[in-house]
Amino acid sequence: MNKDQLDELDLQIINALQIEPRVPWTSLARIIGTDAVTLARRWERISTKGLAWISAVHEADAPHSVAIVEIQCESGQALTTAAQASRDPAIYSIDLTSGFRDIVMTLFARNDDELAEYILVKLGQLPAVRLVRTNIVNVRVKTGAQWTLRALTDGQAERIPRFRPPRPGAAKVVPQQTMSGVARALEGNARATNVELAETLGMSPQRVGDAIATMRHQGYLDLRVDIAQPYSTWPTVLWYFIRAPSSSISAAQESLAGMPEVQFACVSTGQWNLIVALSARNVADAPRLEAKLEERLPNATIMDRSMVIRVFKHLGHLMDRSGRATGDFISLFEDR
Repeated sequence: MNKDQLDELDLQIINALQIEPRVPWTSLARIIGTDAVTLARRWERISTKGLAWISAVHEADAPHSVAIVEIQCESGQALTTAAQASRDPAIYSIDLTSGFRDIVMTLFARNDDELAEYILVKLGQLPAVRLVRTNIVNVRVKTGAQWTLRALTDGQAERIPRFRPPRPGAAKVVPQQTMSGVARALEGNARATNVELAETLGMSPQRVGDAIATMRHQGYLDLRVDIAQPYSTWPTVLWYFIRAPSSSISAAQESLAGMPEVQFACVSTGQWNLIVALSARNVADAPRLEAKLEERLPNATIMDRSMVIRVFKHLGHLMDRSGRATGDFISLFEDR
């Protein structure tokens, strides 16, 4: 096996961290059936090689205006466009795709005014762009944080300890400055111990632990684990652009949220009112999944679809040609 491939144990570790990114190795060892040292060593290899990574998003810094942007480029210039776009913190994800569109971008803006500035001015300034189609996200039905590899059995997944609620004596309100500092420290190393984070932040370990627990419990901190798609057991990703009657949107949201192959789904304002990204075991499985999608959305029509041929940027992380994270990260927190 290629030394960069992921074996069954690697996939189980990633799946477990998708469920709880800060689960102690000692707790996980009892569930998976190996020792904590092996798990820690495996994760170190996985993360160092860019095969999987943990992201931390502080809700106060999170985007409140989001758009899915389809871009057509001049012939042979998609990489040039993607390279320029990737340096912008607001352009958080970039997929190079087949079909009508050469690029599908996820654009995160702090507010509607900033989103308008990108739509009206900045996107048109990218090099080699022939056409831009913007779809403003109204409702995020499902995100990658809710998608997992499903490498663990149901019984193993249920035994993964979830994060604990705050201590009764913990402060009920975490200051904004503390929240931002904790989120940035976790972005650098989401599995750092409270003692390690305390040294970075100049706080006591208990105060750090209380802040993390309170932020997560109150929904101010989101930790998520992503995998380099070509190295997962679901390497094929397809974007679907769908029209559905407005009267069926609520039912469609429920159906999409419950479909395990769905990595991302949203209700949007644009040429399409539903946009969905599906993961497949392989290219040959795509028609079956599309048929399943049609079955889940009986009143909708799939108007177009594109396959991801390379991920250029994912949630701020730049990817190499093989789809692994390079270690070059452009934070949403950066000034822009």
